Amino acid sequence: MKRRLRCVSWLLLACCFAFAGCVASPARQGALLLIGGGLDDDQAVVYRRFVELAELAERPAGAPLRLAIVTAATGPEAEEATDKTESLRVFAPSVEVVVLQRATTTAATVAAIDAASGLFFTGGDQQRITDRYRQGDTDGPEYTAMLRLLRRGGVIAGASAGCAMMGEQMFLGGSSARALAARGAEPPLGPRLAAGMRFQPWLLTDSHFFERDRLGRLVAGLEAGPGRFGLGVGEAAAVEIDLASGVLVGVTEAESLLVDARALYRDGAQRRGLRARLVAAGDRVALRQWMQRPLSATIAATPAEVRVVPVVEPGQNRQLASWRLCRLAAAAAPGVGWSLPFDGWSVLAWPLPGAAVGLDVIVDA
Repeated sequence: MKRRLRCVSWLLLACCFAFAGCVASPARQGALLLIGGGLDDDQAVVYRRFVELAELAERPAGAPLRLAIVTAATGPEAEEATDKTESLRVFAPSVEVVVLQRATTTAATVAAIDAASGLFFTGGDQQRITDRYRQGDTDGPEYTAMLRLLRRGGVIAGASAGCAMMGEQMFLGGSSARALAARGAEPPLGPRLAAGMRFQPWLLTDSHFFERDRLGRLVAGLEAGPGRFGLGVGEAAAVEIDLASGVLVGVTEAESLLVDARALYRDGAQRRGLRARLVAAGDRVALRQWMQRPLSATIAATPAEVRVVPVVEPGQNRQLASWRLCRLAAAAAPGVGWSLPFDGWSVLAWPLPGAAVGLDVIVDA
């Protein structure tokens, strides 16, 4: 009897340890580095952070640090491969770099990923990435190797198209006017979405965000898709996401925009009830907590005073007007809002507590 009780006790203890191990070992590990595009060769903070995150991965003692550049999205693959390889070697001369192209065999791709601590997806067309590595939204050998890299604590970085493909869903293209079905927009109308690479479950991501006025597109995508949280990453901007903790950190002074569409509702063709916050270097957002915070506080009604963001065309001011809208609104006095008109649609933004902004997307249907 005593022997049976001891066996039961050991079994229960083993189950407790097994359960504790499951709790302590998150399903998602490693990190993602999302870069909005326009990455110049001299942006040391981004390249160095990519290398730093790769160095955190587990690898055999004495094994060199290996990185892989993945050019599946890019049209001229050889040119982009040379550019990114030389850029990385400026900041990490001793790092071994391998290039994985669309034509690289599955066996060679898997072997290279299993030997690497970091992957860098270049820009171009994000659908080329999913067509090559996650065709039919299924887990093929290359994709499974990428997940193994993350479980080792490695990093997957992506610029432009490489940023856009990170989530459960991704944009296939299209302007904000088309996504919002604004008056005068050419078909196809509505947000063009497809399954992404599913590296992170929290955010619908978009790149070249402020420069190409993609706020309307992101809002339309959040309205259409099952997710209600989005991230627009500006050019020369980067954020990292720790997959185990769900903490997002701004890497660059160039900013990105987190958008919360939980309270989104339609008022005719208008999209109202949106909240957003800018993310710059050093800003930290615990995504799980941010997504679960209560929405009891009512977003203020349309501000009594509305100012128009000044735009000079053509020129750099046009390209950054969307960023200035969010920055001006975050710093505005209570009751003051800022408006930015586009062809067939516009955005109204105003300050909310906690350096956040409220957003209405106004559509000329």
